[in-house]
Amino acid sequence: MTMIRPSSGDLSLRADATSVADSIDFEAAYVRHYRDVHRYLLGLTRSIDEADDLAAETFERALRAWAGRTMPEHPLPWLLLTARHLATDRWRRARRLARLLPWANGSRPPTADESRTDFWLWFDAVARVLTDRQREVLVLRYQRDLTDAHIATVMGISESGVRSLVGRAVEALRNHPELLP
Repeated sequence: MTMIRPSSGDLSLRADATSVADSIDFEAAYVRHYRDVHRYLLGLTRSIDEADDLAAETFERALRAWAGRTMPEHPLPWLLLTARHLATDRWRRARRLARLLPWANGSRPPTADESRTDFWLWFDAVARVLTDRQREVLVLRYQRDLTDAHIATVMGISESGVRSLVGRAVEALRNHPELLP
């Protein structure tokens, strides 16, 4: 057992050496992958606030799931899959709430900063052209640089399904006049 003494007070905390190592591993995974998870969620939700909330919840789940266990060798696919499940659950709850309360509209108007940026204008145009799954696969492939195998894990489809979805998405973008320069 390793003794960890706080800087103030007489209280001493006991921690196993493995739990200290686990917390260091988790912190390294958090520092390394938070930005990836947040950007992925931003691509899914198109809301900075929702992406912040979901990213925090994703890492909270990871901390609980990995406590006392070995972290996956490649934690990013696990984190992205968890983030995707959390986002899907949130959308389902919002849809259910919208049916129960007709005046509860899940959409939000863009903020002034979002409206003014070229990125959000482009992103809204892409969102109108692509399906949610096509947009998701392009974010995973070209923004996150994941392999077909990792994308398949995150999306729950086969690797050939990933390649097919990427091909259809790219073709849709090439053939859409609104997105051409």
